[in-house]
Amino acid sequence: MAHRTQPPERTNSPAQRQLDHALTALAVASPGRRRYIAAAAQEYLDQIDGRRLPMGYDRPFHVSAAARNRADAFRMRRGSTVAAMLGLAVQPSDEHFPTTLRAIITAVDAPVTTLVEAARTTGAPAAVALLHILGGAR
Repeated sequence: MAHRTQPPERTNSPAQRQLDHALTALAVASPGRRRYIAAAAQEYLDQIDGRRLPMGYDRPFHVSAAARNRADAFRMRRGSTVAAMLGLAVQPSDEHFPTTLRAIITAVDAPVTTLVEAARTTGAPAAVALLHILGGAR
């Protein structure tokens, strides 16, 4: 009797589905749109991570008001713009949205990180840049 090997189970949580959808939408976006999405996501995360004050406030929200901070950043720091551009239906205070946006920024920055690593590894940054410009490096 042959036993089938089961593939590893993949979590199908709402957070994972949100992340998968966002990364799929990002993959088909133009480079300019990807940069715009990343800039808007960074603006949202700057408030979430305390690097930027909430709009109209002279101090950050208290830690116990994290949902309120997420909702404020969603409305005032282009979080709603990012959600719309990625086709995400999220609530303003969604606790998984900041994690999704961190993954989006990482995905947008990945080609740059790869190029920097290639330049360090080869010791010839000019050659790596030239190959990238000519389309030889991806």
